[in-house]
Amino acid sequence: MIILNRPSRLSVLLIIGLLISPVGRAASMNANLPELGDESAAVLSPQDERRIGEDFMRQARAQLDILDDPELNEYLRDLGHRLTAGIDGQPEFHFFLVNNPTINAFAVPGGYIGLNTGLLLAARNEAEVAAVLAHETAHITQRHIPRMIAESQRISGPALAAMLAGILIAASGHPGGEAAVMMTTAGLAQHEINFTRAYEEEADRIGMNTLNSAGYDARAMPAFFEQMELLTRQYDNNLPEFLRSHPVTGRRIAESRNHAEDFPIRINPDASAFEHMQARLRVLGSKPEEALLVFNSKLESQETPYRAADQYGQALALLANKRYAEARQEAALLLKSRSNYVPYHILRAEIELAAGNKPAALSAYADASRKFPTSQALTHRYAMALLKTGQPAQAQQLLEKAIRQWPEEPAFYKLLASAAGESGKRMDAHRAFGEYYFLTGQPRAAIEQFELAIRFANNNFYYVSSFEARIKDIRGTLPPELANKQSDRGHQSPSK
Repeated sequence: MIILNRPSRLSVLLIIGLLISPVGRAASMNANLPELGDESAAVLSPQDERRIGEDFMRQARAQLDILDDPELNEYLRDLGHRLTAGIDGQPEFHFFLVNNPTINAFAVPGGYIGLNTGLLLAARNEAEVAAVLAHETAHITQRHIPRMIAESQRISGPALAAMLAGILIAASGHPGGEAAVMMTTAGLAQHEINFTRAYEEEADRIGMNTLNSAGYDARAMPAFFEQMELLTRQYDNNLPEFLRSHPVTGRRIAESRNHAEDFPIRINPDASAFEHMQARLRVLGSKPEEALLVFNSKLESQETPYRAADQYGQALALLANKRYAEARQEAALLLKSRSNYVPYHILRAEIELAAGNKPAALSAYADASRKFPTSQALTHRYAMALLKTGQPAQAQQLLEKAIRQWPEEPAFYKLLASAAGESGKRMDAHRAFGEYYFLTGQPRAAIEQFELAIRFANNNFYYVSSFEARIKDIRGTLPPELANKQSDRGHQSPSK
């Protein structure tokens, strides 16, 4: 038997396998709720789950197309934290967007929840996105993956090893991987189906509680399921990923609808931010000229229910088409109507920056930064603008403060490395690159950067000791066969 009593690379692979394999996708074909017991606590402690989640996130940043858009990322984090604010005794939750047009969402131990951009576009309102996130948070709070791992320990080691090998082949894109997974999991499927259906039903119930507590109407969950059922008919055999891993049946819709009636009818919170971010995503995913045609058409119809969001989309499209004067005019109108919305301030500054009006851009960013000091998106954009306008020292000062506030955000370390490098601070640059590489799933490159940082530490005992300790910590995350190998070469170095 494979005993997973500590976080290891195998445990992470097993979790990913249970999430993406055909076993997990067969979710809804059995009926009886199994006797789960509390075996999961002996398999993975909450501390183990946190370490596994951190390891998964580092690998995900290296292997998935994580969306690098500050405004969209801040919106999703804010929405997620609104949902989870009332959940006591649980891990800190981390929400991120995967730049993928398919409709999908997933949860990983340690509080990590991913949402595909395709799902954000497919949702008809914010409450439906909130329903998906609430469902995924329930998978974490109810420890569904550790419970599944606890049960999988009863499966023979060779069978699990074969399944994991197939998953790795499939994930790498080589032919034959899916077939390998199918063959090795055929005998395990019925065993796992029993658990998966029970977990989905439990996540629905707990998720509706979360929705209601956050001020959303719990009926958003069955409404989203009904929309997914329509997609099931449209897609025929080519189902979206969300429908493969979260199968929707008539029974499930009926049960969730009945359970939703136990909650009071609520008017959902203001969803203008959702409409704005949908508009932003549509511009980012389209050719500039096509995006402008879409939003011009929406605004000309005079019937758009979300006029401000469409104006924002139009302004972004004008910016993308380098029509700066028109974009500036639209941004001014938006700010006049709503001066406390951070994306409008970023829009105004980015228009000036793109138009080559550097003083106006930096002035806009400085003014907004004083008004909204806790906005991660604004801080990110401001630091980028400082670097683009040749002010690395100011950027470094801003980024060092940001990292103290958001120590697990890799983008800030990458920008800090550039700022320090351009300022001639080689040790600081290598140290920042080391943290960036570690957080993005490149531990050996991280070790190399910290080794370089030691060279520029001028034998300072404090710095050398701290870098050596960091190298030791990072080596501890590597498999034994790689821990002592020489670091990779040829990675990005700081600017001179």
